[in-house]
Amino acid sequence: MDNNTMTIIALIVAAVAALMMVILVVKKVIRTDTVEQIADTVRNMPETIGSGLFARIYEYSRAAVLAVEQLVKNGQIQRDDQTRKETAMRFVEQAALVDDVPFGAGENEMASICIEAAVQQLPRNQA
Repeated sequence: MDNNTMTIIALIVAAVAALMMVILVVKKVIRTDTVEQIADTVRNMPETIGSGLFARIYEYSRAAVLAVEQLVKNGQIQRDDQTRKETAMRFVEQAALVDDVPFGAGENEMASICIEAAVQQLPRNQA
């Protein structure tokens, strides 16, 4: 499943849950203060991986791989794996710099792994 499908499913589940909460409050099955406690708990939950540093590096890596493949297709860079990987890494580092995202050795290693994962997701005739 891609990210858009997951987002749509999450929104539908959230809407159904909200509707159920309203119905339960109106029918006096649960009290309003219980709903407020649930809302407070959800608000205080930690960030998910979808909005943290890993997610940003992963998105940079996906975009970098697509950009590199387009450059190869246009004949602007060589087709060899080393050139493509180095170019993708430079793109990821630049994206992180533009977004003012910290980018040290750990992030560099994670970007390398994410680039490899993004390459594996390319159609076979493109990789």
